[in-house]
Amino acid sequence: LDSKGKAQILACSSTLSFSEDVISVPKQIDFPTTLGTAYGYYYAPKNAGFQCTTNNEAPPLLVKAHGGPTACTGTSFNAGIQFWTSRGFAVLDVDYGGSTGYGRDYRRRLRNAWGIVDIDDVCAGANYLVEQGLADGKRLCIDGG
Repeated sequence: LDSKGKAQILACSSTLSFSEDVISVPKQIDFPTTLGTAYGYYYAPKNAGFQCTTNNEAPPLLVKAHGGPTACTGTSFNAGIQFWTSRGFAVLDVDYGGSTGYGRDYRRRLRNAWGIVDIDDVCAGANYLVEQGLADGKRLCIDGG
C-alpha cells in the first residue's frame, strides 16, 4: 500500500472510534482435540487504562462457539469480544470440527455428532490455553450461539 500511496477514507457510516489501547488483535491458534486438531482465534485481554492487581495470574477465559452447524468464525471487528477483552478476559473464538474453511474432512467431523464434537473442541481449546498459561483453569466459561 505504501508504494501506491496512502489509503484515503472516502465515506464512513459511523463516527465511532476506539483507541488501539483497548483493541485486542486475534491470533490464530490450533490445538489438539479428540479427533485431531481444531482451530480458533485467541484474543488476549487488553486495556492500557487498567492493570491486573494479582501477580502471575492468568486471566479468566470466555470460549465462544459460533452458530452453525457448518459456519465459521472470523477476525472482523466484534464489539462483543472486545467488550470482554477490555475488561480483563481472554477470549477464544473456536472453529470447531464441522466449521467451514478447513476442508471437507474437517467439515464432516460433525456428521451425526452435533453437540459432541463441537463441545469436545471448545473444551479442548480451553484446556490448551490453560496448559499454555494463557487462561486460569478455575475461571472458564463457554458461550455459544
